[in-house]
Amino acid sequence: MFLCSSTNFRPPSTRRTTIGCRKYLTVPSLLSGNLRLNFAFVANLFNTHLGLKLLDEQEDFDAEGEREARVFTLWLNSLGVDPAVHNLFKNLKDGLIILQAFDKIIPGSVVWRRANQPKATGPGFLIAAEGEEADEETSASRPRLTRFKAVENTNYAVELAKQNKLHIVYIQGADIVDGSKTLVLGLNISQTLQNLSATRGPISDTEMVKWANTTVQKHKSTVHPIRSFKDPSLTTGVFFLELLDAMQPGIVDFSMVSNIDESGDCEERRQNAKLAISIARKMGALIFLVPENIVDVRPRLILTFVGSLMSLQC
Repeated sequence: MFLCSSTNFRPPSTRRTTIGCRKYLTVPSLLSGNLRLNFAFVANLFNTHLGLKLLDEQEDFDAEGEREARVFTLWLNSLGVDPAVHNLFKNLKDGLIILQAFDKIIPGSVVWRRANQPKATGPGFLIAAEGEEADEETSASRPRLTRFKAVENTNYAVELAKQNKLHIVYIQGADIVDGSKTLVLGLNISQTLQNLSATRGPISDTEMVKWANTTVQKHKSTVHPIRSFKDPSLTTGVFFLELLDAMQPGIVDFSMVSNIDESGDCEERRQNAKLAISIARKMGALIFLVPENIVDVRPRLILTFVGSLMSLQC
């Protein structure tokens, strides 16, 4: 509730002129509580003087792989890991979620007596490592392992990855404990590929590109093949729609597809990508990416999309 007096608003015209606002209302209309005029005045005041610091340049939202992290968080949770993952880089530090993921995608692969698991508080466990603040998600769900025990777990996870011929390069257990974003994402990509190709054995992204090109060109030879999952032409979404139609002829209504090139309207490209994702889900594919990931040509996420489609034909 505002206690208003007309003396508090005088001289209004002078103050409006000083700050460059238009004259929408008088003192009597302001005091009488005219909703529309008050709203117009506040809106104009906000537009004229935000009171917010302008950014010198657009922030790079995905500089540290946030989009990929969200996708792999969804993927891990879809496997039914316990507790659920909320922060990919923090929640994987003790190695237990990664080991659970291996046990889900390759049943029986984990010898659990080799894993350090918290039972309660004790000399082998702590809520926060020395010099590190406890994050709410971890401390609320279970005690944390000491760094030594966490590294043992993550080293075991890396060992399992190598045993199952997952493509990992320069990843050590300590990198996961330290929350190295690039290396954690790399391991998750390898696990995802293993999951998607469980009935075929390990598969590389090169093989996936070859499969996609072969599938499309057998159905329609006029479609230009892609070189990799970084191919700029993927931004239009058309290649994925052609791939889906090749997998199940007639499933794509091409009257709804915008036939544009990579420099075409962004919204039309997004609608193509949205249609491709919708059809893929209709076909039973497990999809985690969003249309913007296709429009922006996010190779890691596109890889999971094509891998999921490929798994439908296994």
